[in-house]
Amino acid sequence: MRAHEYASAVTDAQAERRPGHPATAARTLTPRGLRTRSRLLEAARRTFAETPFHEVRLTDLTTAAGVSAGTFYTYFDDKESIFREIAAEVLVELSRSTRRDPERDPGDPVGEIAHASRQYFLACLRNIGVIRSMERLAVSDVRIGRARRDTVIGGVKRVEAWIVRLQDAGICDDEIDAWTTAMVLHTMNVRVAYDHLVQTGDPADVDRLVDAVTHVWARAVGLEHATAG
Repeated sequence: MRAHEYASAVTDAQAERRPGHPATAARTLTPRGLRTRSRLLEAARRTFAETPFHEVRLTDLTTAAGVSAGTFYTYFDDKESIFREIAAEVLVELSRSTRRDPERDPGDPVGEIAHASRQYFLACLRNIGVIRSMERLAVSDVRIGRARRDTVIGGVKRVEAWIVRLQDAGICDDEIDAWTTAMVLHTMNVRVAYDHLVQTGDPADVDRLVDAVTHVWARAVGLEHATAG
């Protein structure tokens, strides 16, 4: 769920629950409350982009947003809860980055691979600080780990549908298992991005990595004789 969708649905009975404090009567957040909550999220995203999660203090978040600790607890239980929403937004951005370019010729599958891989790598670079923290937290935070895994599975499903489309059109190898191949290829891009690109933070690596993974994808699905447009 995106942050603005969550904010519009949450009630004060949920949002105003401070640790050790009972919730107040249920009512929809006011426009002012929505603005304050949004400001907190924006400030937190800037903070987590620059500072690893484990180094961020609650005072860092409240100072960046220009609010008191009491105001923070009106909308979030702790720094974990606000980070989860930011992580969810980043995962949505990563997921959308791999969708097919509607302006690209569907008859250029190698070009589709290169485009999707490039957009994914660039999205990782844009969110490098949050991704680094998310990778570390995914091991201990069940909700972040599940959200990350669900995003990967969603990407695998899109690649599977792409492979099936090419197989139906007689463009790629119809003997490969679409699901297993999609799982291997998409996971490769995720790990290349997270284990290399996110670690180096070097945008100069993008072109080289796009060329490499595009070549592997093309060969894996039987497009090795095609060239990227």
